[in-house]
Amino acid sequence: MAKCRDCSVSMGYAESQAAQSYNGLCITCHVKDRVQTKVMTSKEPVFSTTQKSTETIFNKFEDMLVTTESSINLRIKARCGIISTDFHYNFEKKSFFKKAWNYLRSTPVKKTDFLQESIELAMLELKAKAIRVEANGIIGLNIEYLVLGDLRKDGLIISLVGTGIKI
Repeated sequence: MAKCRDCSVSMGYAESQAAQSYNGLCITCHVKDRVQTKVMTSKEPVFSTTQKSTETIFNKFEDMLVTTESSINLRIKARCGIISTDFHYNFEKKSFFKKAWNYLRSTPVKKTDFLQESIELAMLELKAKAIRVEANGIIGLNIEYLVLGDLRKDGLIISLVGTGIKI
């Protein structure tokens, strides 16, 4: 059986045939990659007309309910289990020569909100795991972060934990 290049989930024949056009990724990982592109570039990803199932999963990513509340008045059909993910954010390391070259060229340094960006990427991973267990919502979300050593050298880890549910 073929396995997804990203999450190592075993795929059946039809999924492995579709994975050939998705660079070896299962449909969920392919859509997660598309959503990540949308988050990072703020542009809508382009779909071909033959990828209707991809659009369906893409809509699941965007329409998924995620809340920190654990006792909301929803009609929960089933609890799919605890879903957790850890995301390690590393800062881009630039050499001294590249910094000097950018300074001499007067290139402005792009300031990014690394904490917000890393939370969004971790949330994408959490939603992908929720879709794999057939949940369409996550309640009781807990977000924690841990600074590893020196923040600029070692980065930080974002940890997300929630309960996957079917509404």
